[in-house]
Amino acid sequence: MCPLRTATAVGRSTTELQRFIWEWPTLIDQLRAVQPRLAERLERAARPIEAERWPDGRLLLVLGCWVPEDRAALGAPETLRVLEADLKRLTGDPIQLIVTDWPAGDGPPDEPPDALRGLPEPLRRQGTACGGVLLRSFFAAAARRGIVFHCQYPVLNYRLDFALPELRLGVEIGGWQWRSWTSPAAIARRQREQELGAEGWTILWFTGEEVLHHLEQSVDEVARVIARRSRMAAGRDDDANTPG
Repeated sequence: MCPLRTATAVGRSTTELQRFIWEWPTLIDQLRAVQPRLAERLERAARPIEAERWPDGRLLLVLGCWVPEDRAALGAPETLRVLEADLKRLTGDPIQLIVTDWPAGDGPPDEPPDALRGLPEPLRRQGTACGGVLLRSFFAAAARRGIVFHCQYPVLNYRLDFALPELRLGVEIGGWQWRSWTSPAAIARRQREQELGAEGWTILWFTGEEVLHHLEQSVDEVARVIARRSRMAAGRDDDANTPG
């Protein structure tokens, strides 16, 4: 049997993000030797929320920061240049760094806000299986509006970020800025959409940037598609029950 592939865009790499999440404490310790004040800010207020390999070989690393003062300091152009140079030296990768909001909002130092806060325990457990904080924030926003997704749902030889199997509707968070890409990412997305579409699935794609900055609008789009597909399903049921 073939291993399941994630259905997300080519640029978005779960492996790259996991790598930085796992290595983050070590990178902070290494940075502390040369940039102690920046390392302190990063340790108390920032975590990787997205990482993707671009077609030109560069690595985009997105840090979510939940302390406004630290977010402003870390996002200053000169600070970004210093951190990019140091991270390149430590990782061997040419890195472009973005410092942005934390998906679950602001909070005190050393306490990253929980994207699943306020959800009932069964939904919290389900949301934890979605993956990183960006995915959890999308799951939570949808769940608060009564849309409860299956996370990491297998279809064919893919694994969808979110799925409503009864409606054959999937949602993918496809990288940070994949809408600006050309091939091969666009070609790979079309191929997946064709394969899944042949099985009756509709796939909605959002970028990480859209989920972070336009979360409710993204859920609005999902809700509109759910309503449309529900009406279509109800119409088919009515036709089937109509006497000939």
